[in-house]
Amino acid sequence: MTVSIGRTVIGWAVAAVLLATAGGLVGAFIAQRPDSEMLALQLRSERAARSQSFNEWEAQLQAAQRSTEQVQGDLVVERSARAELERNLVATQAELDRARDQLAFYEQLLPPGPQGSVALRAVDLQLQAGALRYRVLLMRSGKPGERFSGLLEFVAIGQQDGQEVTHILKPLLTAGQSPNGATVTGAQGTAGGGTDPAADALRLGFEQFQRSQGLLALPAGFAPQSVTVRVVEGSIVLASRRVDL
Repeated sequence: MTVSIGRTVIGWAVAAVLLATAGGLVGAFIAQRPDSEMLALQLRSERAARSQSFNEWEAQLQAAQRSTEQVQGDLVVERSARAELERNLVATQAELDRARDQLAFYEQLLPPGPQGSVALRAVDLQLQAGALRYRVLLMRSGKPGERFSGLLEFVAIGQQDGQEVTHILKPLLTAGQSPNGATVTGAQGTAGGGTDPAADALRLGFEQFQRSQGLLALPAGFAPQSVTVRVVEGSIVLASRRVDL
């Protein structure tokens, strides 16, 4: 009986120890559980922060790529514009070289006149519908110096109403506009500056040479047969050339 009671007491003691140990483990687990939740929360926060940083970095990268593409596009446009300017420069230089060659050719056609004299070195006249297109090259002999000022004059002889008549042709004008197609270029000088558009179109002003071109109006029913081109200074005719049409 005594042995049975002792065993019972020992059993209760072991059970008490086991319960105390289990209680301690459960308490420790319960005590450690908040730390685990905090750790998980911290991990989620760090993961969200890294994700936001990555998204911001990706957005910055895309913006940089767009900026790079814009710069590359601007460079392409700039290079294209530069190439076009270079082509225009080459074409202008070629035109200038051709003009110089033509000038040298014209200089060889006729011997130079007296110092300061003006000559019609080339005259080209072409009939068009109701108009006469002209191209004239004038040169002044000698070294550059005093500026020459004068006018071109076109005297046409032809048939009108069955009779031979003479007309002084004027530049072809349009309402409210300057002379149609009339252009003047030359060395160290250009024409113009008056109040009469027709006179301005035929005005001369240069030191060495001048090229003038444009359209002349033909009177209604007039059929020109010849045109005499004159270089006039005041009332004096300095040079003239007749062209049969």
